[in-house]
Amino acid sequence: MRRFFIEPVADLHYPVVLDREEAHHCLRVLRLQHGAEVELLDGIGGLYRGSIELLGRQVAIRLQEKIAQEPEPAHPVWLFQGDLKGKKMDELVQRCTELGVTRFLPFTSRRSQGRIAGERWARKQQRWRDLVRAACKQSGRLRLMDTAQQRPIGDCLAEELPAATLKLLFWEEEKTRRLTAVDWPAADRLAAVAVMMGPEGGFAEGEVEQARHHGWTSVSLGSGILRAETATIAAVAIVQHRLGAI
Repeated sequence: MRRFFIEPVADLHYPVVLDREEAHHCLRVLRLQHGAEVELLDGIGGLYRGSIELLGRQVAIRLQEKIAQEPEPAHPVWLFQGDLKGKKMDELVQRCTELGVTRFLPFTSRRSQGRIAGERWARKQQRWRDLVRAACKQSGRLRLMDTAQQRPIGDCLAEELPAATLKLLFWEEEKTRRLTAVDWPAADRLAAVAVMMGPEGGFAEGEVEQARHHGWTSVSLGSGILRAETATIAAVAIVQHRLGAI
């Protein structure tokens, strides 16, 4: 059954109207007709069933029932990602949504090569929102991943994270500590996991020292050198597996 995103529902007895992008996809791409049954996601874990009612150029959905409510993750994963070139960040937004990342926080650093700003950044954020929606529909995720504003690495390192957050910085120059050697807190004492991944050129030495000063633990993915985007997907997947999320 086709899925569309809606705003959070206050009352099942009132129809909801699809936004312009979702209405276009419904009418012009999928060519769904009046009365067709669809599923609706509110982006915060709610899943509904309803049927289409056409209102001129608008698409209204008459809600029938709430099917599911996905709880918030017990241990949310926040990904701090150094800028990557080209469309690699777009790819990561999709894959991280599929893997259940809660927040995607891009940053610039000394070795960043994919910096964007101004109107280009606004367009990029809109594209990411579209990619997150598409990835949720494809993967069956009921919660939208939040994509944050791009910031300097220093601001990210100093960010006030929830208490009892495990902060892991993956660094190719780390020689002594692999992820398997990390002392994970007991589940009832772990609030969240923050993962930090560098740009193509990796982290500068001073950035790693600054991270350690703010309570980050540097870890390795092994002796091989992975592409930046591969390393991120691997790190997130391993963390989610360790948390029992996949």
